[in-house]
Amino acid sequence: MDAKSSSPPDPVPPEQDDTANNDEAWQFGSFVIWAQQRRVELAGRPIRLGPRSFDLLLFLVKRAGEFVDNRELLSGVWSGVVVEEASVRVHVSLIRKALGVPGERDGCWEWISNVPLHGYRFNGRLTRRHTAANTASGTVELPNESAFGRLPARMTPLVGREAEVKQTLSLIARHRLITVVGSGGIGKTSVALCTAARYRDETNTSVGFADLSPLVSSAHVPDAIARALGVSADLPDTLRAIIHVLEGRDILLLVDNCEHVVDRLAETLSLLLSSLPGLRVLATSREPLRLLGECVFRLPALALPDGHQASLEQLVRWPSVELLVARAQAAGAGRFHEDDARPLAKISRQLQGVPLAIELVAARLGTQSAADLAARLDDHLRMLSIANRGAADRHRSLAAALDWSMALLDQRESRMLRALAIFRGAFDTEGALALLMGESDPDDALDALASLVDKSLVMYDMAAQAAPYRLLDTTRAYAASLAAQYGEQDSLTHRHAAYMLDAMRAANIELPSLTEQSWGKRHIHRLDDLRFALRNCLSVSADAPMAASLVVASGPLWFQVSQLAEYRDSIVAALAALDTQGEGETEMKASLATTLLVAMLHTNGSDPGLAAVCDRAIAGAQTAGLRVLELQARWGRCTYDMFRGAYASALGHADKLQQVVQSWSDQAALNLAHRTSAMACHFAGEFELSRQHSEAALRMGESGGRTQTNMVGVDPAVAAKALFARTLWLQGHTGLALETATDAVARALVSRHTLSLCAALYGACPVALWSEEIDLARHWVGLMKDEARRRGLAGWLRFADWFHQGLLSATGNSRNYVLGVLDLLPGYDPPHQEMLLTFNVAWLTASLVDRAKAGEAEWCAAEILRGQGQRHLEEGDDTAAEASLRRAVHIARRQGARAWERRAAHDLARLLLARGDPRQAAQLIQDTCGSIFHTNDDRMLERLAGLHQRACAAIS
Repeated sequence: MDAKSSSPPDPVPPEQDDTANNDEAWQFGSFVIWAQQRRVELAGRPIRLGPRSFDLLLFLVKRAGEFVDNRELLSGVWSGVVVEEASVRVHVSLIRKALGVPGERDGCWEWISNVPLHGYRFNGRLTRRHTAANTASGTVELPNESAFGRLPARMTPLVGREAEVKQTLSLIARHRLITVVGSGGIGKTSVALCTAARYRDETNTSVGFADLSPLVSSAHVPDAIARALGVSADLPDTLRAIIHVLEGRDILLLVDNCEHVVDRLAETLSLLLSSLPGLRVLATSREPLRLLGECVFRLPALALPDGHQASLEQLVRWPSVELLVARAQAAGAGRFHEDDARPLAKISRQLQGVPLAIELVAARLGTQSAADLAARLDDHLRMLSIANRGAADRHRSLAAALDWSMALLDQRESRMLRALAIFRGAFDTEGALALLMGESDPDDALDALASLVDKSLVMYDMAAQAAPYRLLDTTRAYAASLAAQYGEQDSLTHRHAAYMLDAMRAANIELPSLTEQSWGKRHIHRLDDLRFALRNCLSVSADAPMAASLVVASGPLWFQVSQLAEYRDSIVAALAALDTQGEGETEMKASLATTLLVAMLHTNGSDPGLAAVCDRAIAGAQTAGLRVLELQARWGRCTYDMFRGAYASALGHADKLQQVVQSWSDQAALNLAHRTSAMACHFAGEFELSRQHSEAALRMGESGGRTQTNMVGVDPAVAAKALFARTLWLQGHTGLALETATDAVARALVSRHTLSLCAALYGACPVALWSEEIDLARHWVGLMKDEARRRGLAGWLRFADWFHQGLLSATGNSRNYVLGVLDLLPGYDPPHQEMLLTFNVAWLTASLVDRAKAGEAEWCAAEILRGQGQRHLEEGDDTAAEASLRRAVHIARRQGARAWERRAAHDLARLLLARGDPRQAAQLIQDTCGSIFHTNDDRMLERLAGLHQRACAAIS
């Protein structure tokens, strides 16, 4: 047992800001309870909850995990008041309605459980902090531990490893990278899991778990680490995203089964450890990572009894015998007697103290005496040693145990185990049966699976609701080698791919009837097997049609886990394989092209290559005669044109889309067409038409939830409201625009659908910034950035970054920031420049002026002219400034863009007052505002009212 380290001293942690604590906050999921403020927030927004309901919720939260009976609740919440017990039930119902259903990473199926005769229990995972309440923004940043990869639950206690666990704990306290090294089956994972759980409980440190054994490529290492730490795995720079999210936090990361990806893992951990002083890593591997600072702990085999005769009581104190006896009795063995002492000791020594070998052999003691098993195992080991003279004793012991276990299986069980080795991750009963379909009776196959579980060759996790079965790494490798010897590998690979295709198609049928979270819980375990099947189809078996079918069918799963960049690359590979092999039906190629288009719009929406993808998708859909694909492809083309600022082209494609669907009776198709036209008209400066299309889309409702037609990623009602809010604001309805934007965000938050939330915030963030609602804008922009980063939606993240620039220009030392951005503007694309200009007209560029002259920036043409007017004023040319501002007012009035008109009129009125012409200024303001001067929701109208008063006073 050795622990070697070349570790430098831990970096000095940064000084902490001792901010005065003035409130107690409890976080679970996206909710935060502020105890002193008596407020409950959902993602920073208050939710309605009565006083008694709040008291009841806080009471249960403080007793989380415990059952609290009605009597205690009544005395604690209704102290001194006589009420019926039914009051508790009523208020719990109100709380459940307010909180909704927990999300996929919240760690429970319902927030509050009720068990008759026991009472009520709060189930959420809680983080408790004493913190200064940020009442200005209404937000709080607390760690969300529920997003971390959870430690797998052990079904049996860890036996004989207490000393090793204590030593590993002491190493974690002194070093930041500890690698538990040992041969297969030695118990590295069990020791590491127990150590991590104990460290978490003793230090209250967040723990993330990453099992690397299912990875089929080292390229997926950063993704697996990101998911383990609750960070999106599909950002342009995943590791930088991890560093950004976890900076300043104390984290223990347990990385299991590293030996096949050591080089890539070493690179990943080196960067993370150097950038995150609060990060500690506990790894398990068959070889060290060879990183500077790594502490290697070589895990020994379980201690073996010496050769001295000992009583049974003395013998079971040896860890190897203790484990053998414990697992044997768990397998149904009776009570052992003194006569069993010698054979039990012999078995432990025969197996060299290798825990996995002991567990496999112990299962036989349920049906076989210790003396008989020792004799038979002795014969088997003797034969094995002749065939494997060069192997280490421990390796021979494990191989012997596996060989011995296989030799005791009947034909059905052996065939089942060899077939199951094809799975890379957890699997369910249907998956196991599918691999032997046509070869074995289903009842016989189920019996074989159950028997393998009984014999510890297949692990069964009762806590796993979707896929409870899995193979240990060592067992999988052994069974896979046997399958290769039997010549079964090719057929199993084909059956595995066919099963994954069937599983994905069946999952897609469930889309309209399940929530996003419920659907994800059912199918997210398939991701590693899906990757494995795709890799085999694209390289090993060169089955391009199967690869293409898998890519198309698995689309919703890739969107669910936000691995869109990887999905995009898989689509490209499948298309290339079909083209190279000259295979594939037109329909399949059209499906792939359309799917690629949708994925690219979310990951790199401004990529010039998207134009060709759009054209191929539209042409393919038309050739195949698939209306739904044509609809999605035309939506994609229109969206791409808007993303790159080609608004006239976008409007043309939107009009064509309207023509295509007018004869359809499909409400989902009509809804998508109206939403597309609304956005195209919005950016073309046709705001009233945009409003009409948005209203038409909203009248159609949700169009049946998630369907094949609207699988472009966003909830239809949310998308319509988001753009509608922007249009309403431009038309001068500030209050209604803010209300609509708030409703869109609220709907998206309730749905817990990330793409919909980003779409809602795409409309809401600029509305808040334009309305000068800085606190609201700060919250929404932060939420959009966090969600886009977390889910890896680079296409949406770029918009969030634009809005963040607008926020910075409106807060703090904005002058220096505005000047700094001026130097960067030439490198921004036209839509980026346009959006920034609407936040601050100082960000005017010559290219924007040219676009306005060419009619290519109609939606913000008035703002461009207003910016010109401001530039002329700075240059001292009042005449040119007045001309630009008057043109801005004229264009805004023609478009019905009252918000832009008010801004331009405000600047022009100030110019007129400054040169001593109050009468013109007063008339201009009167023409712009009419009788609407005073309002509680429009700061520009208030400024205009002040200027009007000044002008009138100067006239009189």
